[in-house]
Amino acid sequence: MFTKTVFILVMITACCSAQAQVKHKIKKSRRNKAESRFTLAKNDLQVEWETGYEKLNSSLSTFTYPNATIHYGITSRFEVNTEMSVLSAYDRSVSPQVTSTGVEPISAGFNYLLSKESYNGPAVIAAVQLAIPFLATKNFVASHLAPLIELDIQQPFSKKLTAGISPGVFWDGFSTNPSFIYNAHIAYAAAKKWQLTSECFGFINGEPAQHNFDTQVDYTVNKHWQVGCTGGFGLSKSAHKGYAALNWVWGINTGVKKKKQ
Repeated sequence: MFTKTVFILVMITACCSAQAQVKHKIKKSRRNKAESRFTLAKNDLQVEWETGYEKLNSSLSTFTYPNATIHYGITSRFEVNTEMSVLSAYDRSVSPQVTSTGVEPISAGFNYLLSKESYNGPAVIAAVQLAIPFLATKNFVASHLAPLIELDIQQPFSKKLTAGISPGVFWDGFSTNPSFIYNAHIAYAAAKKWQLTSECFGFINGEPAQHNFDTQVDYTVNKHWQVGCTGGFGLSKSAHKGYAALNWVWGINTGVKKKKQ
């Protein structure tokens, strides 16, 4: 187990050093994941990839080329992960338009399953992630470390319906004051291979609160691949105006299967 743990941590460090891939910008309106952060078994390797466009207001927008997250299950309860984003930010408030393209500060973290879900009680997952300011291209370097601490609580109500809530605290990498975050979501398996997920999420700090809503549709191609699309909009005046994205998930189990005697 020690060897496998070292291997995955080395892999994460290599991804960070390469600065070749992915993460939705460290900012106060960072989107949260709608589905459970803890779906992996021991030795599972999972890659999530999303390409999307977000309109912040009439003058500012971003395009993510992608946002990518790598997950690895150390045990059935403990997962490590890393996340990166390559994006372009467009500022139309000046003429000519200013465009900044680069890699945002790369994050590394872990999830720990505190309790497993059942029909009598929810799954509870502790999620911790840390964005490193200098692991970014020059135009996206942050001023401070940017931690995220979140508690993900999910309860299945049937084989098709699951709901959850995720309160937490988040630092954006520029201010030393935290934002309090929340995510309330519901997922429904409409058919054997289709799932619909809707969520409300927000950021609350000393500034006007940001409240958002989005919906995602996922299609499971096979046991290794899932594809989907997401669309959302702001519910409060200070929230970002809209977001649309395409995404996919790929996963395998890297464990060595024992040969039958």
